[in-house]
Amino acid sequence: MDKRIKNKLRDDFLRFIKSQSILGVAIGILIGQVFAKFINSIIEGLVMPILELFFCGTKWQHITINLGQVHFNIGIVIASMLDFFIVSMVIFLLIKFILKEEDKFIESSERVKE
Repeated sequence: MDKRIKNKLRDDFLRFIKSQSILGVAIGILIGQVFAKFINSIIEGLVMPILELFFCGTKWQHITINLGQVHFNIGIVIASMLDFFIVSMVIFLLIKFILKEEDKFIESSERVKE
């Protein structure tokens, strides 16, 4: 490939990354994946064993409802709902905390200006 074409492609790519905040999105995705892994380990290691006590030691993710020849894996649905609820609640609390701290910072910076 011609050197001018390579430089133009590189420059266009760098301009695209800067203008679309791609790096911020990529970092957010990576942090989200690690956060989800963390929450899932809490659910699998702490919450699931407690729920198994209520189901007499049965692996509740394997609970099914049988209607004739149709088997509904209700345990998987419950596990997904629980994951979603816990992740959503933690994100909500985290955003609430960040916004509260941001308000404090804005108030303190306004006092300094006066």
